[in-house]
Amino acid sequence: MAIFDLGNLEWNLIGWRPFSWRLGRTRETGSSFEPDIGPIPITVPGSVQQALYESGIIPDWNVGTNSRLCEWVEHRHWEFRTILPVFSDVKDEHVKIDALGLDYSGWVLLDNVEVARFSGALIPHVIDLSGLITDEEKHSLSIIFEEPPSEQGQIGYTSKSKYIKPRYNYSWDWCPRFVPVGVWDKIQLVTGSDADFRLESMHSKLDESYNTGSVETMLVCSSDTVINYKDAIVQLKIMDNGTEITHTEVPLTENKMLLHLNTEQIEPWWPNGYGKQKCYSVKVVVRNADGSIIWKTTRKTGFRHVEWQLCEGSPVGAEPWLCIVNGIPVFLQGANWTPIRVSYPDTKDSEYQEIINLYQEMGTTCLRVWGGGLLEKEVFYNACDEAGILIFQELPLSSSGLENEPPSDLKVIDQLVVISRTFIRSRTHHPSLLFWSGGNELRWSPVRENEDGLRPIDSLHPCIDAFRKLISEEDPGRRFVDTSPSGPKANAAFTDLGSGICHDVHGPWGLGGMKDMSEWKEYWLKDDALFRSEVGMPGAMKAEKIDLYSNGLPMWPPQGEYWLHTSSWWRQWDRLENDMLNKDIAEYVKRSQADQAEAYRFAAQACKSRFPRCGGFLIWMGHDCFPCPSNNSIIDFSRELKPAYYAIQEVFLSSKKGEINERNSG
Repeated sequence: MAIFDLGNLEWNLIGWRPFSWRLGRTRETGSSFEPDIGPIPITVPGSVQQALYESGIIPDWNVGTNSRLCEWVEHRHWEFRTILPVFSDVKDEHVKIDALGLDYSGWVLLDNVEVARFSGALIPHVIDLSGLITDEEKHSLSIIFEEPPSEQGQIGYTSKSKYIKPRYNYSWDWCPRFVPVGVWDKIQLVTGSDADFRLESMHSKLDESYNTGSVETMLVCSSDTVINYKDAIVQLKIMDNGTEITHTEVPLTENKMLLHLNTEQIEPWWPNGYGKQKCYSVKVVVRNADGSIIWKTTRKTGFRHVEWQLCEGSPVGAEPWLCIVNGIPVFLQGANWTPIRVSYPDTKDSEYQEIINLYQEMGTTCLRVWGGGLLEKEVFYNACDEAGILIFQELPLSSSGLENEPPSDLKVIDQLVVISRTFIRSRTHHPSLLFWSGGNELRWSPVRENEDGLRPIDSLHPCIDAFRKLISEEDPGRRFVDTSPSGPKANAAFTDLGSGICHDVHGPWGLGGMKDMSEWKEYWLKDDALFRSEVGMPGAMKAEKIDLYSNGLPMWPPQGEYWLHTSSWWRQWDRLENDMLNKDIAEYVKRSQADQAEAYRFAAQACKSRFPRCGGFLIWMGHDCFPCPSNNSIIDFSRELKPAYYAIQEVFLSSKKGEINERNSG
């Protein structure tokens, strides 16, 4: 048995006019048509665009308006090509390729012969090569990506979404259009028993005594595998730093086996600031009757008990927004998580760790993984486990501005269920995973009778109903909310405050219609929302960084092409223009950052001071995936911290409950 990381091979990238790679292609000669580009080196995982940039073919899309000069990449077919080494021990074994992230669709060729078709960026793909590489010779492997599908950016119609690919890449108010093509997660060649068995899912729980933990795993293999290993034993073990705490074992009798194990005296896993983030290793081992190992795997997990209670003073019909972890109420304070890079296949593991460390140091207890992005890599969830940061995980749907209702097409709903099932099964073992949401800002369409387009969607919609049933089936111990925001109103206007209709709400983002900071403070002093899952206030990037990324385009005043490329919503120029007469970019940045810091600090403290009447406060957004000269982030693209980071940190690291201090009321 073996798992071989195909990312360790040397790969080349070849760019073709669509389908020209097929012309005359044979095992001996490859294509008889010359490619447009390449071959050039490419890293796997990695994007086509990064390889083209490193070879000097396209410019740095992060600079100026260069992203526009990269959009032609979407109109080619791109071949990732490598040579497989000789595998001399796979003659009678199953052989497959496990690809966790292929974006978006295309073909797999072995020795120029098509062996598989794939489609879908957010599901793993398995390519069976059994019997095809057993001749002890080298073989060529090609993964060919066709043009990315035509999906919607920020503005469009959610009900018409059908490709379920990360939508932020098609342009959002904090990044330009930049649609990556390529391999975005691990790709491995798996042989023998590693191809025969898989751990489909794992759940861990802590009982109400907070010292007895339980693990449940689903082991899957083929019926032939059960026959081939008819005397095999399956062992389930819980380990603590290499020491076995407890185990159980049963005969391998079925191709799908649910294994349970309980143990006492478990040390609980705690959120950041409440205790240790204790994790354990769970091992599943399949052994022959003589004790020899046929197959094994290990996952890390932690044990915590979560319940949800109504916030104090909740109106009738409200959902519970007070999170209780191991018997202790926890204020869910943090940020909304968006992908680290606009070119997400090129994100390095070290970048995840760096940013999670910043959130941990800020006092974060919760991150909301926004539905317009992707299911983040396993390294993200591992880092959150270690940092004690709870994850509010959305399924892959988002609002569209013009119409925000989920798809009703049954084929699309079925596709969403398949993707979401993958999300659930691959992540349920993480103690950081707190609850699921059907998606971002989904609302009933205003074309429906008695709807104004402001009421959040609920499970009367067939898509949300399918999600709710799926969570009940696959992850029954974890909470599901239909969408975020949820409740009677999506957003809380000044006139809504105090009326009991503000449950989980989004906004405001900046002062909006408010005249000045004093009105902002008045708003928060009147707030009665149960949960604030998006609150924004824009702040500019440092002046020297704006200069660096503007690429010579005019940067003052903040009105020209460079600013409109990504920050047209967030310049605050209508509010600040009169104050900036005869000033420069440095003064603008100073004022913008000061306003952001004060606005975030006051809002965070106002919400936290109401705990447990308010269950949480999450800013929109935490970090940049693109060097926007101004937006709602507190960590810029180059990982520099805006003053707002420290303002929020002061609030988050304060006592878990307190009254608004003198500065807040000033």
